[in-house]
Amino acid sequence: MQFLSLGITDKGKKRANNEDSFIDMPEMGLFAIADGMGGERYGEVASALAVKTVSEFVKNSKAVIEAYLMSESSENRAQVLKMLADALIKANTKVYKKADELKLNGRMGTTLTIFLAVEDTGFMVHAGDSRLYMVRENEITLLSTDHTVANDYRKQYGDQQIDFDERISGMLTRAVGIQEFIEPEKLSFVIAPNDRYLLCSDGLYNYLGENGDETLQAFLTLRDHEPENEDKYLSSTLNSFIEKTYKNGAGDNITAIIISVFGSSTEEVTETKEIIKRFDAVRNIPLFEGLEYKDMLSVMDKAEIRTYNRYDVINRAAVSDPELYIILEGKVSSLKGSKHINTFYNGDHIGEVAFLTDEKPNFNLFVDKPSTFLVIKRSELQNMISENPVLGAKLLWQLSAILAKQTNSSIALIKDK
Repeated sequence: MQFLSLGITDKGKKRANNEDSFIDMPEMGLFAIADGMGGERYGEVASALAVKTVSEFVKNSKAVIEAYLMSESSENRAQVLKMLADALIKANTKVYKKADELKLNGRMGTTLTIFLAVEDTGFMVHAGDSRLYMVRENEITLLSTDHTVANDYRKQYGDQQIDFDERISGMLTRAVGIQEFIEPEKLSFVIAPNDRYLLCSDGLYNYLGENGDETLQAFLTLRDHEPENEDKYLSSTLNSFIEKTYKNGAGDNITAIIISVFGSSTEEVTETKEIIKRFDAVRNIPLFEGLEYKDMLSVMDKAEIRTYNRYDVINRAAVSDPELYIILEGKVSSLKGSKHINTFYNGDHIGEVAFLTDEKPNFNLFVDKPSTFLVIKRSELQNMISENPVLGAKLLWQLSAILAKQTNSSIALIKDK
């Protein structure tokens, strides 16, 4: 993949100084936004120290990235994500110690959102309320989470109407340098040709007006120019963002980076388009109904795509880590010995009971025609639940509902007989 990017920062109308800092290094695939806080110029110190620490840490960790480029295994991918999280944690330690030296007692800190692009894989680690958006075709998705009092409440209790005091609703619940220890939000996902990504501080999205999301979508999905003019598009779009925030008061520092992605070969573009096609197929499967795009990215990151040929036999009993099979395309039969039990088609799930319990599978699979599966290992689901309990609960709830429907159908069939 090739990356074209442009960043801009502005102090706005009402702030005496600019407490934002950013990294824009397309040659390394490294981008970051830090929105400092603390007043009396200490926000500047925090954000500048954070991005400097991250830049140095990632430069010194090239071996981890190179290992992933040599073998894009799930283990190596996890190591890159851990490295990036360690960079944020290192920044947290440095800012916290600096605040302690200045005797600020937790009153100096910064948001920090880091995006690392390694070929066709994106890695994000994040703390605070700066944002990372992904733009894919005509769809814009917020990949980061605002770590604020109001948003944390909504995540825990749902979208209940509650009137938060404005003085605390936007208060950060997670930020770099405020506390001695921090747990970054983490995400990895597939990058596709023609994707765009936006990193921005709250000084941008809070001052785009009441229809801010629609404004972002209108600008970021615009593709009425030739690819060779993408640099002009980046410049004009960022300038338009600044103009709009100024029109709406520009009460905070404004920082944004737009990253455009280009495929470097025909094979790369074709392969990635196939991945997106499969992604769209997965979104329509009942198990994943109700999941947000960001949640689906997390699922796909933990899952594996497998393709089998006609007449292949899948020996489920030989697998030590129980697997859930979801048919994306094809037709397979379940066999117990030589006895045919059932036939499965697109969207069907196979192996739910063995996946959720320690029971050994009591049938194997015979591939009737070339088939593609989404496969989730139980150990990967457990990791997902540990990393994202809310997503894990959604998946388990959906899986339980599917099992309940299957049980009810079986009972009804028995009664009919």
